[in-house]
Amino acid sequence: MARFAGEATAVERYAAAKERLGGDAPWTHKVGFVEHHGNGRLLLRGTFAGHYLDVDESDRVSQKGAGEGAVAGGLVGVLLGPAGIAVGLVLGAVLGSHRRGPAEVEAEPEALADQLRAAVPPSSSAIVLIAEANDVDEMLAGLEEGEQGIIRRTLTAGQAVELEASLRTAPPAPPG
Repeated sequence: MARFAGEATAVERYAAAKERLGGDAPWTHKVGFVEHHGNGRLLLRGTFAGHYLDVDESDRVSQKGAGEGAVAGGLVGVLLGPAGIAVGLVLGAVLGSHRRGPAEVEAEPEALADQLRAAVPPSSSAIVLIAEANDVDEMLAGLEEGEQGIIRRTLTAGQAVELEASLRTAPPAPPG
């Protein structure tokens, strides 16, 4: 993992490295990006251990809840007349949109997200590569200086099993 100050910096550094290398380096097709926003929420996008993730913890609104809230707010607003209906519809939709049922929450690899949240400071980003050592060496050589830090670990068999279990609901990443 290469960490960078700034929420979008990792993607910018990746794009610059890919352009310099001509986009053909194998590691460029195996990376995932983490943005740890100042509010504590994560954005995970890309390839993580052969699985494709597109998880945005900031995208937590319920369309069903917004509809139900608007109806309830509109009904309550009827008591206050036409202006009350309008206010009730809007307020009910906003409040209801933040209420989610369990079926509406996108699958998030909890164990991986917890580790990434701990490893990437708030208001920072990272390029994550879970791959063979030679791919990691090439990635580190291809990136320009300026990262906050490099975290490099060899996964134990137990960690690999835990990672795979965390990613079991994520689809496989497209080849190349």
